[in-house]
Amino acid sequence: MQLWIDDTQLDTTDNLEAAFEIARKHAEESGRLIIDIQADGQPIDDALLDEPPTDAGGITELRLTTTDYNAFLIETIETAKDALESTRGDQIEAADQIRTGEMEPAIESLKAVLEGWHAVRDVVGQSAALADINVDTLEIIDAKGTKTTGAQCVDALSKALAEVRNCLGKSDWASLGDAIEYDLDDQVNTWTALLNAMIQQIQNNPSTTA
Repeated sequence: MQLWIDDTQLDTTDNLEAAFEIARKHAEESGRLIIDIQADGQPIDDALLDEPPTDAGGITELRLTTTDYNAFLIETIETAKDALESTRGDQIEAADQIRTGEMEPAIESLKAVLEGWHAVRDVVGQSAALADINVDTLEIIDAKGTKTTGAQCVDALSKALAEVRNCLGKSDWASLGDAIEYDLDDQVNTWTALLNAMIQQIQNNPSTTA
C-alpha cells in the first residue's frame, strides 16, 4: 500500500494501523493537522478509521491531506466569532419578539440562541485543548478596555444563561427580554474578546502542535 501525505510519499506498508501511525507522527513533527484521508481516491470508510486493521484493508493507495495546525485553529476560532455575531442577531430577534408578544417565534429564536452559545463554548474548549491554552488564566481585554480572565468570562456566561433559563421557567417575559437584550449582548462582546485573545496566544506560539 502506497502512503502519501500531501505531496510526500512515506514508507510503503501493508498495515493500515501502522500507516495511520506513520502519518500521524509525520504530521505532528511537521506541525500540521490531518484533515482528509482518501483510500484509492475515495473518502476512507469510517469503520477503517475507528478500528484500523493490521493489514491493508484492500487499499492500494492511502493519501492524506494536511493543513497548517495553527492556521486551522485560527480559522476555527474565526468561524466561532462569526457564529457569535449570528447568535447576537438571534438574541435581538428573540428580544423583539418577546416585547411584541410573539411568544412561539421567540421560543424558536431563543432555542437558536442557546444552541449558538453551546457551539461557541465547545469551540473554545476544544481549541484551547488543541492549542494547549489555559483559558482560566487567559487575560482578556474587551472593546471597552475592561480586563478580565477566561475563568471570569466563562462564569459570567454561565450565570447569564442560567438567568435566561430561570426567567423562561417562570414565564417572566419582561425579565427574559432584558436578560437576552442586555446581559447576553454583553457576553457576545466579552466572548469575542476571549476568542481574539486565543487567536493572539496561538499566533504568539508558532510551534503549537497536537
